[in-house]
Amino acid sequence: MKLRNLLVGLSALIITLSSCSSARTHTAAADEAFQRANYYNASILYKKAYAKEKNSVAIGEISFKLGECNRLMNDTKEAENWYGKAVDARYSDPVAVLRYADMLKANGKYAEAITQYNLYKRDGGTDKRADIGIKSSEQAQKWIDKPTRARVHNVGDLNTKFMDFAPSYMGTNYNTLIFTSGREESMGTKRDGWTGEKFSDLYLASKDQNGKWSIPKPLAAPINTEVNDGAATYDMTGNTMIFTRCAVEKNKEGVCKLYISSKTGEAWSEPQLLPFNSDTFTVGHPSLTADGNTLYFSSNMPGGLGGKDIWVSKYDQSTNTWGQPSNMGSLVNTEMDEMYPFIRDNGNLYFSSNGHAGMGGLDIFVSKFEGGKFAAPTNMMSPTNSPADDFGIIYEKGKESGYLTSTREGGKGEDDIYSHELIELTFTVSGRVYDIDTKESLKDAKVELFGSDGRYNSVITETDGTYKYSLSENTSYTISATVLGYLNKKLQVSTVGLEESRDFIGDFDFALHSISRPIELPEIYYDLDKATLRPESKKELDGLIVTLGDNPNVTVRINSHTDSRATDAYNIDLSNRRAKSVVDYLIANGIPSDRLSSKGFGESKLKIPDSEIDKLKTDAEKEAAHQQNRRTEFEVLRTDYVPKKK
Repeated sequence: MKLRNLLVGLSALIITLSSCSSARTHTAAADEAFQRANYYNASILYKKAYAKEKNSVAIGEISFKLGECNRLMNDTKEAENWYGKAVDARYSDPVAVLRYADMLKANGKYAEAITQYNLYKRDGGTDKRADIGIKSSEQAQKWIDKPTRARVHNVGDLNTKFMDFAPSYMGTNYNTLIFTSGREESMGTKRDGWTGEKFSDLYLASKDQNGKWSIPKPLAAPINTEVNDGAATYDMTGNTMIFTRCAVEKNKEGVCKLYISSKTGEAWSEPQLLPFNSDTFTVGHPSLTADGNTLYFSSNMPGGLGGKDIWVSKYDQSTNTWGQPSNMGSLVNTEMDEMYPFIRDNGNLYFSSNGHAGMGGLDIFVSKFEGGKFAAPTNMMSPTNSPADDFGIIYEKGKESGYLTSTREGGKGEDDIYSHELIELTFTVSGRVYDIDTKESLKDAKVELFGSDGRYNSVITETDGTYKYSLSENTSYTISATVLGYLNKKLQVSTVGLEESRDFIGDFDFALHSISRPIELPEIYYDLDKATLRPESKKELDGLIVTLGDNPNVTVRINSHTDSRATDAYNIDLSNRRAKSVVDYLIANGIPSDRLSSKGFGESKLKIPDSEIDKLKTDAEKEAAHQQNRRTEFEVLRTDYVPKKK
């Protein structure tokens, strides 16, 4: 576990249950084991003390310490149980309430966690983690209710009931993984007093053409040893490895350090320490850039913001050594822990943190590399993250897929390796090109697609007049339909911001107007006996402006008609003035005047003859018929107009 969490103060981690003097109480022995980070042993002793203890104050203290042991062993359910007992026993340190809230959150009990965070604040708790806990608990439930398009699956062939974590690709075929495990096949006979498992080793597994994983095999010496080895990174050839090794020295503090080794054939060279390691702080969780010249890692070395931070070191070609590390700063790091960095081929930095607002324990964050610098980290949300610990994410080059580690519900052990992938959204647009008046499909229509990403496609319709295109994510499109003898038409469709797949169908038929007959503008209205356009008429004319823009080579004449309820001379004058008002509106809105003309026909071309109107029974029916006669149309005169150069 110390490799997993990179903590210092790791002395005497080998389990020695018999080392406690019979003269000591279980509590004293447990305290001693706890101080040595021997949490597995300490928890056993604390439970014995709890069973015998009668004093309520001591019961609260033992309960709290059992909560601490289980928290550090990453057993959040047991930790929740014991912190809850400490709170019930009115343990004096209010941090018990904060810890209890944290474990409730880590177990997905967000409403209960918020209650405990508020109690902690009410009783004088000033730690800002309570505010972060409340905010993140509220947000986490929303993320669970509305997950992202990521899909996460347990890789059963790689996992055991023991800890299996920190996968890394080896080489460029992306079919070989190296990962860390505390399973029984690991080297040596001793066990890690932190977890009760064997000290971790690095394991290799490969996937065949059918997607079946081989049985994981431990790397041989000198890579694996009797102490904790793991959390590795490789250059693109797979022949240079940097990995983490955590020392175990009885009665001395042990720390984690980074080592480098080279591969010749099937053998690895004796690992060498990187120059910035130290016996006074811990270093681990390496990630190399694609060119192998920049190394990201986690450390609690001096100069950080608190806990473990993400650091970066550059390789100096002139001296053939790794340079002095620099801290990633407060944009990435917090006063808590930032670990397991992964630098992707596109420059984006992924890491895990319990300091930024998250869903529970460690959450995975991404800091995108934009404009030559890293952007503020964003939480990758559910289901990439869960209420439990999520960390150690990696990506295959150029793909939205890879692996990560999680302690979420449903796994085979404490830490399991999961595959992850971003489900690709699918979008289509389809429709039919047809005559707006006859409703007949139009064959040989040219339907063109223009994308904001530079894409262009063109299809010619068959007898049924249909077309269909696939669309890309976050792209805007213009679709146009062109048929000889018809006005062109354009439609807009966009997938920008859409988070679910969609087929655009209903609004993407092309109902085209034949230019062989006048085209009525049915919503053009005037006040009684006036030629002034009413406001509601302008919406219809705005549509005509779009049509003229889609057809820049046509000239049109605006035709205006009246009903028969006035003199011929009056109706001719009125219709001329009304047609001209339409032309004036079009010119005022950018249509060149030499593309436009107008004519008033008065009552000379009644749509419904008076003889038919006289047969109607009600005044309302007669008025509706007169309204049809009071119409405005546009008629295409030419299709060879050449726009003037500006």
